[in-house]
This record gives sequence, C-alpha cells and structure tokens, in this order.
Amino acid sequence: MKTRSREHKKAQDEALEALAEKAELGEDVNSEFTGKRVAKQRINVDFPYEMLLEIDAECRRLGVTRQGWIKMVCDDRLRESAIGWAKRKAV
Repeated sequence: MKTRSREHKKAQDEALEALAEKAELGEDVNSEFTGKRVAKQRINVDFPYEMLLEIDAECRRLGVTRQGWIKMVCDDRLRESAIGWAKRKAV
C-alpha cells in the first residue's frame, strides 16, 4: 500500500515539475489552475479522549465525518475571526 502511495506522490511531483518548467519557459499555464485542485497538507492533531467522544457524538447528530466536522468548525471559527477583525478595523 505504501508503495502505491509513494508512486502516486512521485507522479504528482513529476507533474508539478513539468508544470514549473513550462511556466519558467514562459508558456501559458493558466488553464492548469481551474480551482479544481486545492493545495492540502496532512497534519496530525491530538485530542483528549473525552473531547473525541463529544466530537463523535456531534458528528453523528449532524451526519458528517469527524474530518468534515473539524474542517467545518475551523472554517466557522476563522470566518468569525475575520468578521471580528473587520469590525475592529472599522472602529
């Protein structure tokens, strides 16, 4: 399984290198950036067990995955922060 993952990563890296080379040569690469690809980075986060139980209960209630819930909550919080900063700047 890890071999397939490494092969996939290698193929992605090679595709990015090829794209970078085209851009460096002055070729138009705008069509490669359609918004369909989103840069992602895998992270590890440790949660206390009791918190995970609460998160999982909320996930069941909403019918979402744990990962989906965490992304949703982070997005909500960041939007709240952005609104808060915008209000503070306006004052």
